[in-house]
Amino acid sequence: MKLIDLIDIQPQSVKWLYDLNHKGLLVVDDSFQRNYIWNRKNQIQLIESIIMGFPIPEIYIWNIGTDENTGDTKYSIVDGQQRTGAIFQFISNQYKLSDTSLKSNSDCFDRVKNKYFKDLHVDDKKAIWAYIFSIRLVRNNVNRDSIVRMFLRLNSNNLTLNPQELRNAEFEGEFMKVVSTLSERKYWESNQIFNISDRRRMRDISFISTLLVFMKQGIQEDVTENNLNKIYDLYNDDYPDQEEDINRFDSLLTYISKIIDEIQTRKKFLKKAVHLYSLFTALYEVTLDNKELESSQIENYRTFIDNYSDENVLRTKFANIADDLVVYKALSQEGTRAQSNRLMRHNIVVKILNHGL
Repeated sequence: MKLIDLIDIQPQSVKWLYDLNHKGLLVVDDSFQRNYIWNRKNQIQLIESIIMGFPIPEIYIWNIGTDENTGDTKYSIVDGQQRTGAIFQFISNQYKLSDTSLKSNSDCFDRVKNKYFKDLHVDDKKAIWAYIFSIRLVRNNVNRDSIVRMFLRLNSNNLTLNPQELRNAEFEGEFMKVVSTLSERKYWESNQIFNISDRRRMRDISFISTLLVFMKQGIQEDVTENNLNKIYDLYNDDYPDQEEDINRFDSLLTYISKIIDEIQTRKKFLKKAVHLYSLFTALYEVTLDNKELESSQIENYRTFIDNYSDENVLRTKFANIADDLVVYKALSQEGTRAQSNRLMRHNIVVKILNHGL
């Protein structure tokens, strides 16, 4: 039987979805979509569309089983997490319809601007509760592999997902779990490495994946999209030494935090993936065999980045590797992907860290 024959189209109201969610019967499968991180403007414009009665793309949910004692059926959101989340948050009065995000020429602008749900006119509240979504309800007897294939096809056809978002849907195993765990470390937020847009499009997950690929395969390993897919597949079912890798990863982030020492210019420098990647891999090498990073190594790298634009200072402080620093700067304009460039940058940063030792 074709998959389309196992999907029922059901018109359902916001109230129906809200009640399911309120009862804990509507769940988000993060292996399809990442945690909810739509920005506020997206949320507000969705609510505006609902109030104005505009059509909104259909929502896909999957029947994942009925409780034999209560008769309650639980559903997983396959596609539509951001839309439903925006609605649930607005009804819960977690944000208002800021006038700067609304269309000033819309029929409802003056009526709803800067209002929370609780402050809306009674007719607008009723319009939200009664708004009808087109629900694509996938039956319980559809297996998860079919769901994943449908999700990938649905989103790749619409060109809405980047390669990492597609990997997130396709691979739900051990490698993805480790990467997701590491993406929640405070380091990324406290050092302003990724913004909301980066996280929404999973650019943080993609970058962290390349760091883990280095830890598992070495600096010589390609970090092309095709090879990342292979690594995800290789470590999907079994990820050897994952706890050791997590601990090692965390220790390297701790060293990098010490180097930054809350200095804003250093945060800005290491916000660039090319510098952060090179430092991470170099630190990995110089702290092999449980070696501690020495204070002189920390100061060496601080001196390098604090005077990055002052060639005279760098030539004075790093006289015997000054030409290498010129090469590093040139290579840093070319990104993180090229294998030979990554290796050269890595070796130069190792020299910087070990300078004078």
